[in-house]
Amino acid sequence: MIKSSCHTHTEFCDGKSTAEEMVKSAIERGFTSLGFSGHSPMDFPNTWGMTEENLPLYIAEINRLKEKYKDSIEVICGIELDADYTGVNLSDFAYSIGSVHQLRFGSEVYYLDYSAEETRRCIDNHFCGNASLLAKNYFERLRDFVVNTPVTVVGHFDLIQKFCKTDEIFDESDPIYRDSALDAVRKILEAKPGMIFEVNTGAMYRKGNDRPYPAKFILQEIHRLGGRITVSSDAHCTESLDFAYKKAEELCRECGFSEIYSLKSGKFASDC
Repeated sequence: MIKSSCHTHTEFCDGKSTAEEMVKSAIERGFTSLGFSGHSPMDFPNTWGMTEENLPLYIAEINRLKEKYKDSIEVICGIELDADYTGVNLSDFAYSIGSVHQLRFGSEVYYLDYSAEETRRCIDNHFCGNASLLAKNYFERLRDFVVNTPVTVVGHFDLIQKFCKTDEIFDESDPIYRDSALDAVRKILEAKPGMIFEVNTGAMYRKGNDRPYPAKFILQEIHRLGGRITVSSDAHCTESLDFAYKKAEELCRECGFSEIYSLKSGKFASDC
């Protein structure tokens, strides 16, 4: 079973545990490597990203832990780049996750993973009540960000489905939704063949969802087009570090993947 994750948050951003607590828990769980991916600073005020001021402290702490625990686990310093990121020197990090968490309309910012109610407000205020049109906008924004930014991994591809367990906001069978998602996959892989997409179990832990991101039909298209995958927990606390990994791995196999990539020696390599 996979014992690695590239998507890990700490108290430096919106995580609940310290970086050292996460490392100790990963060792207890038999992890061979753990990549940290603090939320990048962004060009607008927010409560969940790192600031440009504490970014050097984050880097220093992860590098300290890398040295301290080098005989027990490989610790890697990465970052989760938001589409609105600022003040980041990518040469400071071994890898980066490219993600979109919000849509902006002038001074209005809607956080798509904050609550179902906020997502619905965005749909009503800017997409005439049509959820699939929001999805189209989201997938286009994610596509453009990944294509035009030197990211290593595509983060939680269909994050907008975070609340699908309790609020069926989006209809994955709707042609606009489905075509927008698949077109984004195709455009990303046309521009960056072999791109790594994460299979993310975060909403399974935090919201009780019965599947990871992305949906099966999206994973099947990633496989068909030669994309690569890595399994991660998007952990914000020690308890969730390897949550639902077995189920995520089984889904990857069902979609045809024979290789799952994880962090090794600071790079992504096949576990199979």
